[in-house]
Amino acid sequence: MSPQDEGELVNEQTYLVEVLEWAKQEYLGVKITSDTIKKLMALVKRGEYPEENVADEIVIIYERLVVDYEYAQELAEDMVEPVEIPKETQMLKASDGIELSTFSKKFNLGAGMTQCVPRGEVTMEDWVGAFSFGLALESGSQWIIGDSVVALENAGHDDVVNQLCSKFKKSYSTVSGYARACREYTPEKRDPMLPFTVYRELGNAKLETSKRDELLNQAKTEHLSSTEVRNRVRAEQGKNVDEHLTHRYLVLNISNFSNSEVLTRVPDKLEPHHLLIDLAGKRWYDPACEEYINFLKGK
Repeated sequence: MSPQDEGELVNEQTYLVEVLEWAKQEYLGVKITSDTIKKLMALVKRGEYPEENVADEIVIIYERLVVDYEYAQELAEDMVEPVEIPKETQMLKASDGIELSTFSKKFNLGAGMTQCVPRGEVTMEDWVGAFSFGLALESGSQWIIGDSVVALENAGHDDVVNQLCSKFKKSYSTVSGYARACREYTPEKRDPMLPFTVYRELGNAKLETSKRDELLNQAKTEHLSSTEVRNRVRAEQGKNVDEHLTHRYLVLNISNFSNSEVLTRVPDKLEPHHLLIDLAGKRWYDPACEEYINFLKGK
């Protein structure tokens, strides 16, 4: 979504140029260049966070890029024709889990997990299970990296993160962040239903243990995303992210999706074929009850 013309879709190159102009106007005292924006977007695509010593303004710009990038992905997914899932696999959920030993009996992952090829005859349910395993592995790999660092440090090795990052060309701040999360949240404290990013936010937060535990319980009971957890962490630290971000509303045109638009304020009038969605609050407006209703997690 264009940061200059709300509701207008633009290509990535145009978007980055417009974000740069927006950022320069928003933060006059901070030096922001096109390279800054490009590097932040690269971090967003890799699922990594800015280094700890960057200015708060840079983090806020990063947060906006995350929101816009995720929203663009959602729009792209909505444009894809839905695939009908066979009846026998409809009840299979991504959270059902599958162990590596079981998975490797049916699929060959190849060297360095560069493929997913059946070892013999497999069913549609097996492929859905493979998809579920891939999702779990994607998040689990961060635990693996962090636990490996912690184990090496506990064994008495020095400068572990620096040596590993130099050898494998990984970001020092990213790997050290993984390790801090793993050190704070040992295996028995981890909930597989929460993404690693939530634990990373809390494990790296400069808060009292009791406050981190409280936020973790909130993340579980309220099904918070990592971005929402980060905002609550910053609020506990006396920092306010939301006041710098543009609050946006999606006016979804049910009869013609291409005529939908994103606004920075609630429109004066809604037509019967309009659905008003508060993008920041992740909720929709029910005109019958005259109140906002939160979306269920994953819906």
